[in-house]
Amino acid sequence: MRLLLPLVLLVVACGGAVGSPGPSSTLRPEARGALDQIYVDGRSYTLQVDLYRDLMPGPAPTPKRGVGGTIFLRADAESDPPQGLRADKAWLVNGAEIWETVPQPLQTFAADRRNHLSLSVRDGPTWDAGAKVDVVLQLSTSSGTYFIQRRGVQVIGAL
Repeated sequence: MRLLLPLVLLVVACGGAVGSPGPSSTLRPEARGALDQIYVDGRSYTLQVDLYRDLMPGPAPTPKRGVGGTIFLRADAESDPPQGLRADKAWLVNGAEIWETVPQPLQTFAADRRNHLSLSVRDGPTWDAGAKVDVVLQLSTSSGTYFIQRRGVQVIGAL
């Protein structure tokens, strides 16, 4: 029991969990200049983004839950994704606040030939529902690294 108390105090002092990186004050120049539409291996791509803020109260002392959501890299036509396609990083930008994370793939049960990447972000900043956020995605294929963004995504409040 004596060893358990210091361990609990250490975990609480460190934030309680290992999660996504926290707020960042910088955005790479390539990410800052990202376009709303990119061309990769003969295909045109755009982002579809749905962001939410979980406002449901939990049992005390539950910390406020941050922004989360889904990011889809959508091809202009149904096709196979480019070889070696993967998501590297995502940035959510709300005014001067920038949050960097590594998006996680969503489980899909069938090959999605329209959304070549289906990704999840979670445990983000506690921005208010209604905030307008710019989302930048860094992705890689066997032919190179690309940056694409979606501007003005509204964070909805989920109950």
